[in-house]
Amino acid sequence: MSIGLFHTRLNVSNHLLGAPVLTLDLLVDTVKKKVSGVANLVQTTHPPVHFHARVWGAYSEVKLIPTAESHIILTLDGSPSGPLSQIAQTFHLKGILGADWISGFVDYRYYEQGIWHEIKHAAVSPAPIVITPEHPHHAQPLYAVAVQQAQASGDLAQLKSVVSKGEQQLAHSGALRGALEQLNAEIARLEAR
Repeated sequence: MSIGLFHTRLNVSNHLLGAPVLTLDLLVDTVKKKVSGVANLVQTTHPPVHFHARVWGAYSEVKLIPTAESHIILTLDGSPSGPLSQIAQTFHLKGILGADWISGFVDYRYYEQGIWHEIKHAAVSPAPIVITPEHPHHAQPLYAVAVQQAQASGDLAQLKSVVSKGEQQLAHSGALRGALEQLNAEIARLEAR
């Protein structure tokens, strides 16, 4: 087990066709024995379910006497807006996981459309890590036209301004690093003339 903080992403399902699949994205604090994150539940059969809650809770470690195996007892609560909210809790989970945090069984319930739905003895397995782009819906400005115009006019101040804007974006995206290195080399070449 890791010491300090670590992230784990788990799928919880009873593996029946059309059954709900719960995905837990959790940050585990091993020093305080606290857990926080998000729970997303999806069921694609009728009626479709798309449930989301911020979750928090605690865990304890236990050793089984005959085998000396370690297990994690996990308890989570959740609501749409977190533990400090005035909104009532809409999610509860209790379960036992392996010491590796990627296997085990849990019982959970969630509140959807005025009804508590309860899932018993659902299996826990590792969920794939989903990598999303840093700014998926924001267009990245391209500076090629501005650079070409600055180079054609010989306007060094304009070229430096374009490079400065690119460097600001570079702080947020590694995709522009090579292009900026080329632009800085071009500025150095122009300054040397």
